[in-house]
Amino acid sequence: MVGDRRLLLADEPTGALDAANGEAVMRMLRSACRRGIAGVLVTHDAQLASWADRVVFIRDGRVVDETNPSAGPDTLLAVDGAS
Repeated sequence: MVGDRRLLLADEPTGALDAANGEAVMRMLRSACRRGIAGVLVTHDAQLASWADRVVFIRDGRVVDETNPSAGPDTLLAVDGAS
C-alpha cells in the first residue's frame, strides 16, 4: 500500500495472519477506501467480507449472488425526477 494509486487489489490479505493483525490490515484497507481508493478484496472468510460495502458471491466461475450497498441518507432526500 505504498504510492499513489486509485485501485487496490487484495487476494486473501489476512490469510496467514492472527486475528489482531488481520483486523489491522482490514482497517488499513478500509481507510484507503474512505480516502477514495477503489478496493477489491478476495476472501473465503465471511467475517472479512462483512467489512465490504458490496459483496459478490462467485461459485464455479459464475456470479451466484451479491449484496448492494445500503442506502445512504442522501437517498432519503431524492425525489423522483429531481437531480
